[in-house]
Amino acid sequence: MRRRFDILDAWRTLAIVWMVVYHFLYDLYIFGILSANQLFSTPLNILERFICGSFILLAGASARFSRSNLRHGLTVLAAGLIVELGAAIAGQTIRWGVLMLLGSSMVLWHFLGKCLEKWRADTLVPVCIGLYIFTSWWTRATPVSVPWLYPLGLTVPGFYSADYFPLFPWFFLFLIGTALGGWCLAHRENRILTAPLPKVLTWPGRHSLIIYVLHQPVLYGISYLIWG
Repeated sequence: MRRRFDILDAWRTLAIVWMVVYHFLYDLYIFGILSANQLFSTPLNILERFICGSFILLAGASARFSRSNLRHGLTVLAAGLIVELGAAIAGQTIRWGVLMLLGSSMVLWHFLGKCLEKWRADTLVPVCIGLYIFTSWWTRATPVSVPWLYPLGLTVPGFYSADYFPLFPWFFLFLIGTALGGWCLAHRENRILTAPLPKVLTWPGRHSLIIYVLHQPVLYGISYLIWG
């Protein structure tokens, strides 16, 4: 069974490249080179959502190809903890960033996937879109008094995280990604899916986790040497 598709790795590479660019701009904001209005402009907000949305969809798709979502999920969760610790050392606050979402989603898929794979895509996708919209509204409209529910999207007043992707609503985007993965498996002989692409387009996508963990310390260190 084909378990990698170059086009998906190239899509992930594109997301990684833009992620590095966006985080470099974020470092420029931290060191006062960019203003808040420049960093949090509409075009960059759209870019940030494209990057993270791509990672979530592709992680869901890859969950359909993986032989061990539990192991992969725990590895990504460990990487997420490293990122949060590194951010704290640098004076930033990250709680339940995108890696924590991806890791926990993989673990949940390990336990729920056999059941959810039985759903037809034309049923699963509309249901997940509806649940995404509903839980996005519900979590924003439901403040809580206990601080430990933030992984679910329920936060106390004043909660802050520089990178925050709670299970509700984002797990449902991950599930939409699993439908994409199922489509790829069902159409694995499709010309677009089988077309070989140059390694320069696929290698970063196949090593995205290590790039994600290492790129920001490198970028921050360079920025500190220049503008710190």
